[in-house]
Amino acid sequence: MTRIALFFRSTVLMLIAIPLFWVASLGRYERAEHWLSDVYFAKEHRASEIDKPKLLVIAGSNALFGFDSYTLESLMGRPVVNLAGHAALPLNFHIQMALKYAKPDDIVLMPLEFAYYASTPSPTSWDIANFSSWGARYVDWTLQRMLEYFRHSDFTSLLSRILVRRIPSDPQGKVLATVEANSAHEIAVWHGYSYSSMNARGDILIDMDTTSLWPIVESGYTNGSVTTYAIERLTWLQNQLKSRGAALKLTWPVTMRSPQFDLREEKYRSIIEELRGKLEAAGLDVICDAAAFQFNRSLFFDNSYHMNAEGAERRMEALAACMQQRSIDHNASRKTLEERRQQAAIP
Repeated sequence: MTRIALFFRSTVLMLIAIPLFWVASLGRYERAEHWLSDVYFAKEHRASEIDKPKLLVIAGSNALFGFDSYTLESLMGRPVVNLAGHAALPLNFHIQMALKYAKPDDIVLMPLEFAYYASTPSPTSWDIANFSSWGARYVDWTLQRMLEYFRHSDFTSLLSRILVRRIPSDPQGKVLATVEANSAHEIAVWHGYSYSSMNARGDILIDMDTTSLWPIVESGYTNGSVTTYAIERLTWLQNQLKSRGAALKLTWPVTMRSPQFDLREEKYRSIIEELRGKLEAAGLDVICDAAAFQFNRSLFFDNSYHMNAEGAERRMEALAACMQQRSIDHNASRKTLEERRQQAAIP
């Protein structure tokens, strides 16, 4: 066999082998946000156990932090499941999560971060890394999607997934026991981005003011951009939920008041109203006043979307007041927080 023939044969084998190795590597380790795997296991466990009408909270980490599902359950009179995770997760991930657990008479509440309204279908490098590893089980691996991910993958990540099989994860029993223990004490101890900081309802409630420990970058949040893709996907979700007797309600994420985004000022309120108008023109149900979810810096934890426990209580009262069409009881959130602190102090 000539050298040219050998080279040609080797090249063909390599072109066949690499895609096969790539497919076989999906779901194995590469550098990514693996903590989300155990977090979503605990969240989905709770969602699967509730068989009566519930409120599903679905968004990025502005709702992983800044939500107290126990308080909201008490105020709304229905179980709350917090399925919020990370703001870099694609819009379709949240849509699939809603459809996986929504049943008749459920409400899917989506306080989406503003960037979701500017979504496009193209996967980001974050998507590629996370959904080729821990998130592979959440992907509908059609041939088209495989080709798209393969085209955006690199050899280093493929090599990592081939050589390192195990994704960092704790036994399921330990995960569930930990979040249940955190629920018993109401306010968790901060153990970083991990299920170890979360309660069984899917909330991370940290009773700390860390504004002096971590610099928080103030943000303008949004210029009102909305893509056709985002409108189409959310409208499709709304129709799917309606067909099974459930409802979709979009609402606003929490925001930090700053000179770059102060909803007491008309120029910033007009951005939100323009965004609301675009969503409502598409037939989407948008509830609440964004200004009701804007708070001062002292109520935030480690970034401008992550509230601490005190902020969460204020936010829950504002959200329940909106959904019940009543005025906000500012004393209620302070009372609830004190109850939380007393419970957390019980050994």
